[in-house]
Amino acid sequence: MKMFRNFSIKNKLIILILMVSLSVIGLGSALIIYYDIKTFKNNMVNSTDILTKFLTEFCQGPLAFDRGDELHEELGKLKGLTFIENACVYDKDGEEFAVYKKSPGNFAPPEPEERASSKFRGDYLHVFRPVLYKDKSYGTLYIKASTAELDQKIKDHLKTMGIGLIGLIILTYLLAARFQGMISRPILRLAEVTKRITRDADYSVRVKKQGANEIGTLYEGFNNMLEQIHLREKQRDEAEAEQGRLMVELEEKNEELEQVVYVTSHDLRSPLVNIQGFSKELGYSLKEFSSLLATEKMPPDVKKKFSLILEEDVPDSLKYILSSTARMDSLLSGLLKLSRVGQTTTTSNNIDMNELITEISNAFEFQIKEGGVEFKVGDLPSCFGNDDQITQMFSNLLNNALKYLDPNRPGKIHITGRQEGDRIIYCVADNGIGIPVKYQKRVFEIFHRLNPEETNGEGLGLTIVSKIISNHGGDIWIESEPGKGSRFFISLSAGKPGKKTN
Repeated sequence: MKMFRNFSIKNKLIILILMVSLSVIGLGSALIIYYDIKTFKNNMVNSTDILTKFLTEFCQGPLAFDRGDELHEELGKLKGLTFIENACVYDKDGEEFAVYKKSPGNFAPPEPEERASSKFRGDYLHVFRPVLYKDKSYGTLYIKASTAELDQKIKDHLKTMGIGLIGLIILTYLLAARFQGMISRPILRLAEVTKRITRDADYSVRVKKQGANEIGTLYEGFNNMLEQIHLREKQRDEAEAEQGRLMVELEEKNEELEQVVYVTSHDLRSPLVNIQGFSKELGYSLKEFSSLLATEKMPPDVKKKFSLILEEDVPDSLKYILSSTARMDSLLSGLLKLSRVGQTTTTSNNIDMNELITEISNAFEFQIKEGGVEFKVGDLPSCFGNDDQITQMFSNLLNNALKYLDPNRPGKIHITGRQEGDRIIYCVADNGIGIPVKYQKRVFEIFHRLNPEETNGEGLGLTIVSKIISNHGGDIWIESEPGKGSRFFISLSAGKPGKKTN
């Protein structure tokens, strides 16, 4: 049955037609043979009955008048009937009255039967017929007839039927091989079109509908399916082309934006330095002007007015100018760092994270000790990336954890890592103030700070982390609860031993 599944539809149809046809032919032939054999036997029984009927009428006189010699002579005439082997006439007492033997030898007649009967036993037909005259029994006639001629007739008949059956099988096969195409040819044509579509990916091909039967319905459905696929393929190609165009445009805009950020942050620092420098110079001049004003003589009210301007108004203004320029300088420095993350050409390799985190923790050793922080690092698996950027990323995460520790309890920072398939998952966990759910996505936005009044910085640390993660094809997510702490998960490529790319 398993082998049958692998046959072509053409061969399957031929086999099925042959199986059905042979079943019908075989059953029909068996019924015909059964009927013919039964007919042959009935004909032999009928022929024998006619003979026994004639003989019983002849036996009436000899049995009635005890003329055995006469009956022996008449039974001898049975030699002309080659199928009669033996015959015996019994008197009314069941004793042998006359016997016929076709060939010399012992013959033991069977016990006579009172009723007429015909029975096939072995290779012979045994017939008993009572000898009656006016419903009075005078004896019984027994005939033993050979079935050799019947057997030969049956064999000849079976041979003829066998030859006819073989001829029917051959004819059935030829007709099945010819007419199976009416079913298989449309399906094979459909299979050929399917194969061509698979090979060439050409969904504009159509199959011509032939007829309004089930095959026609299949063709129509197949064409409709191809139409839908062709339409979807066209839409997909258009969408991919549009996506490609948008990606190119996005890359150009990103490059332009990074260039603008870089140029802006770089070029704005020059006038900012001048503002800072001249503001300080102005401060020095004001101090000098104040000292001169103290030595000069002028009306008290005028001197008081100048003193108020020089000692309060102008210093306050300079204070705001200097703090604003310092803030602007910090923001421009952050923008410059962010633009350099996207512009720098990186070399990636396998990184020993245990060694890298040790170097980072040494750089933060003072802050960790000063804050009394419990700092633990697990056995970290290596990852694949750029040393400088991965160092900057974990430095920003560690700095962020130290910055947002809860002052009301001893700080804890733990760094762990595990491998999942071809990815390495690192976790930087702390017991700090935590991040509300509504802010957990915004912390990666540029210039966003959780508590700007209580913490220093330009709000670019996690933005740079997100940018580095994106450059490495990784992922980052947060699990945090206010008052309990935060866990930053970083997914990076495990890489392969000795692999390096530029």
